[in-house]
Amino acid sequence: MLNKVLIVFTDSEDTARTLSEIVKQYELPSRVIGSAVLVFAQKGEDLLELLLDMDKDMLKSFRYLLKDVDDNTKIDAFYLLREVPNTVSIEKLADRLIYTVISDIFYDVKTFFHPIIDLKTGKVFAYEALCRPPLKITDLLSIGKSTSTYTEDFCRTKAIKSASEKLKGNTKLFVNFHPRFLIDPFIVFGDFISTALSYNLKPSRIVIELTEYEELKLSVIKNFISFLKEEGVQVALDDIGSGYSGLFYLSELKPDYIKIDMELIRDIHKNNFKKVIVNHLIQIAHTENIKVVCEGVEKKEELEWVRYTGADYAQGFLFAKPSPDPNPYLVEEIAKTLIET
Repeated sequence: MLNKVLIVFTDSEDTARTLSEIVKQYELPSRVIGSAVLVFAQKGEDLLELLLDMDKDMLKSFRYLLKDVDDNTKIDAFYLLREVPNTVSIEKLADRLIYTVISDIFYDVKTFFHPIIDLKTGKVFAYEALCRPPLKITDLLSIGKSTSTYTEDFCRTKAIKSASEKLKGNTKLFVNFHPRFLIDPFIVFGDFISTALSYNLKPSRIVIELTEYEELKLSVIKNFISFLKEEGVQVALDDIGSGYSGLFYLSELKPDYIKIDMELIRDIHKNNFKKVIVNHLIQIAHTENIKVVCEGVEKKEELEWVRYTGADYAQGFLFAKPSPDPNPYLVEEIAKTLIET
């Protein structure tokens, strides 16, 4: 019977022994040979879980080798010495491991939809698509580059497909994009829009929600937004108010929507400083005909205040939690009751 062995080439025998002790917590057999640790497992998923739980900075300082072995395979110091030229970085190892179990990882991926409520009508204006793979995308980002890109693409496609089946009428769909995947944004979004059209989802129903956009050059983002708007796609800037540069990007990019960070909304009715900040953000946005979404509304008092100050939309657990099967009628009944009272 073939098993997998992960050989970790560390920087010293002490480090190898320490790593071996950590591996024991995962009930995986291990063996130390000099400064190398051999970790045995029957499934690639077990090794992947181990890597995702461990300290990423430490893992990046080692080299790795993944082999299929049986009871007759002899691994000793001479074997390890011969294999040193074949070792890989943690990023390449993670990609290889994930690709070996990719069908299992993505089989149960679900798209959840979180409603965004129109504060004037109580109607569901839009849904934000949230991808929930068994492995966190943020974990994949930290160790596996090509696989994390694949995951992001897969989740967007799944969101488009699910939205075409479950979102009725002209309800808009907010889709998150991380700047790490916008190295070649025109190709990425050309494919994305083609996918949307193939599922009969009009570009005018799509809102691209940019997160951590500060990582990109301003000229790149401007060109990118112009391209989107020419295609009929709207743009939202996420987490406005969470950093120093938010106002600058708001003034330069002039998106269609801004989403005010939930930390500013949390208990806003008790905090005068938050009230001043949010009130000014809304006024600035409306001066430029930018619509405002307040995120993280969880209390009726928070809802009352953001309505009072003129926010256009609200999103939060007060109305509904994200669901794979959105029920706009139930959400609107709750929203209208909250707004009317």
